[in-house]
Amino acid sequence: MTQPWGGQGQQWPPPAQWPAPSGQPYGQAPGFPAYPQAGRQAYPAPGTFAPPPRRPSPLRGLLFAAFLAIGVMIFAISVLSWLSEDVSAQDYPDVTSSTAAWPTSAQTPDQEPTTEPEPTTEPGSADDEVGPPDRNPSELPTPDTYAEATAWLKQNPVYREAPAIPTDCALPEIDMTRASGAALAGHLNELTACLVKVWKAPLAAAGFELPRPPVTVYNGSVTTKCGRLDDINAVYCSADQQIYYAKQLWKIFPAQQQRDRFVVETILAHEFGHTIQARTGILISSMAWEQRAEEEDSSSAANVYSRRLEVQADCLSGMFSQAVAQSSGLSSDELTNLRGVIYNLGDDVLTGQAGYDGDHGSGKARKAWFGTGQTGTSIAACNTYTASQKAVR
Repeated sequence: MTQPWGGQGQQWPPPAQWPAPSGQPYGQAPGFPAYPQAGRQAYPAPGTFAPPPRRPSPLRGLLFAAFLAIGVMIFAISVLSWLSEDVSAQDYPDVTSSTAAWPTSAQTPDQEPTTEPEPTTEPGSADDEVGPPDRNPSELPTPDTYAEATAWLKQNPVYREAPAIPTDCALPEIDMTRASGAALAGHLNELTACLVKVWKAPLAAAGFELPRPPVTVYNGSVTTKCGRLDDINAVYCSADQQIYYAKQLWKIFPAQQQRDRFVVETILAHEFGHTIQARTGILISSMAWEQRAEEEDSSSAANVYSRRLEVQADCLSGMFSQAVAQSSGLSSDELTNLRGVIYNLGDDVLTGQAGYDGDHGSGKARKAWFGTGQTGTSIAACNTYTASQKAVR
C-alpha cells in the first residue's frame, strides 16, 4: 500500500498552471496544504520540458506536488467498507473478526502519530551494520520527461542487480495480535535494518541511495504529512519518507493467518518495496503515467499502472522472504503460506467480486508475483512494467 507523495515534508504550493482540483481533499497535517484527490492534476504533454542543463522542469514540480496528492493505491488494506465493525464474517468469509484484546494506547483517533521508541540493538545486529533510521533523507530521484519516466519503469538500472540470497539477518518472532504498540514499533524498526541490509547493496550498484525509513506505529485514524490514514492501514509516505503501520492491522487477516509466522514482516516488506520504488524513480514515474491516464478519463488504464506498482512491491516482498528465510528459520511450508496471505489481499478477494477491476491486483496475480519474488534471483524478475496487462490483472 502506498500513500501520498511529496518532498521530505516540505510545503509544495500548487504551481500556477495547475487547474483547481475537484473532489474532497484528504486530511492534512498542520501547516500543510490540502491534498487533492488522486488523478486530478494536469500534466504537460511530452516534449514540453527544458533540455539540459536542467532547471526545475514542469514535470518535476508537478510530479512532486502530485505526490502530496496521491494515495499511491493503499495496499488493498484501506478504506473498504467491510472493515467497519458491523460487517459480518458471513458476508466476507476471508475476513474473520478476532476477540483478542489490544493494549490501551494513549493515542486517540485523529491525533498526530508518534514514533515509538526505537529498539536498542546488540553489537553485530543488522541495526548495527546499516545505521539508525534516517530522518533527514536526500530527495527522491525525479524524471524530467515522460520518456525518462518510461525508461525508469521498463529499463531501470536496478533491474540488473540482485540482493544477496541468502542474507544473514535473523528476525525474532512477534505475535502481532497481542504485541503492545511499543513492542510492535521496536520490532518493525528492527526489521527495516534487515530490509536495508538486503536491498542497499543492489541499489547502490545501480546508482541509487537507500536511506533507512523510520516506522511509526499508530492507533486509530491519524493525520500525517501524507494525509489521513485509517485505523487499519500500512503506508509508505514520501512526504517524510517514513512508513506508518496501524497497530490493529492484524484484523484484516483471516483468523487462521493472524498468528502465522512472518505475516507482519511480509506486509512491512511490501511497504519497503514502495520505498525501493521511490528511491529508484519507479514510483514517481508510474504515478505520472497513471495520472495522465486518469485525466484522459481512463480509470481502467490508470488502474493498470497502479496494479503494476503494487504487484511489483509484492514481488520485492517475496524476494526479501527468500533472502532471509534461512537465517530466520522459515520452512518451505511457511514460505508457501505467505503466498496465501498475499492472495487474501487481492482486490477480488477483499471485495468478494470476481473480476473486480481494482488498483492492486487480483488475489491470483498478487500471489503469483509474490511467488516470483520467492524464486527469482535478480530484481529483473520483478519487472512488472514489461509484463502483459493480464499478468498484473
